[in-house]
Amino acid sequence: MQTPLYSWQITQWQQFLQRMQSDTLAHAILLTGVSGIGKLHFAQALVAANFCLQLDSAGFACKQCKNCHLLAADTYPDFISIKPSEENNKTTVDEIRGLISKLALTRHFDRKKIALIQHADRMNTNAANALLKTLEEPPPETILILLTDKPQALPATIRSRCQQTSLNLPDEAEALSWLQIQNPTTRWESLLKLAQGAPLAALDLLQSDLVEQRHLVVSSSLKLFEGQASVALLSAELESIPVPQIMAWLQSVIADLMRIKAMDNPPSLENPDFYRHLLAIAPRMTVASLQQLWEFLLQRSRIFDASLNRRLFVEDVLIQCRNGHKLA
Repeated sequence: MQTPLYSWQITQWQQFLQRMQSDTLAHAILLTGVSGIGKLHFAQALVAANFCLQLDSAGFACKQCKNCHLLAADTYPDFISIKPSEENNKTTVDEIRGLISKLALTRHFDRKKIALIQHADRMNTNAANALLKTLEEPPPETILILLTDKPQALPATIRSRCQQTSLNLPDEAEALSWLQIQNPTTRWESLLKLAQGAPLAALDLLQSDLVEQRHLVVSSSLKLFEGQASVALLSAELESIPVPQIMAWLQSVIADLMRIKAMDNPPSLENPDFYRHLLAIAPRMTVASLQQLWEFLLQRSRIFDASLNRRLFVEDVLIQCRNGHKLA
């Protein structure tokens, strides 16, 4: 039977289905996992199953009933979905307050109200604080579903009030099999490694210029650690790359350096194609300096929005990377 989910999600879907059938779904669900494994896809299937009037034999929405048609048309009145603004890549307190107000309204149908918050880690501080009260005292018959690639970037108070489920990566054979169906002419092994085993991320790498952008950001950061590049020149070279992507790839370099410091021949790296360069740089960095640089990048990722001077913001980040070996 064809399902609306990816094959690697079926086992965890069955666990959620059991909770739905026993009415033991938590009022707040935090779905985590690396980018590119289909968290949004899973959440959408969960939402549809909760609203559907006649589930199929596998527990999926029928796509034929009135509720399914309303949801497909984006007119189901008891469903609220929000995601970060394209302008500043953040979810604001006003958007969260609007969501909370809608959850407090009387339900239109005899189903739970559901709110879906994509990239929950991108809520600003005021937005997260506003959501916290609703998580502590949720309106009756409501479910909040939060999605994030970076649960550590969410306040601990938010995480502790949610039922957290980490969606699994497929094994390599299953991922390669799925990718081969998507594009039989591509050699997927190297792209899948770059995507850290996430099939959808590997597909994105093929279908966009992310491969070239990532290579530029990672190689630039390594030059900075070696003291071999001008901050101003690199900032100009990165001008066309979105700041959130720059920050994510810089963090991936720091994460790899910490893995190399922690063990010989680490089993997985986010940038395996740069392993020799990373191995050469790691001895110059202390664990303390890497941890400080990681915290710096995480903090800067949280505060960035489009209103900031992009050039100065990126140059400040690059300067810290250049001076990373001096942070201990």
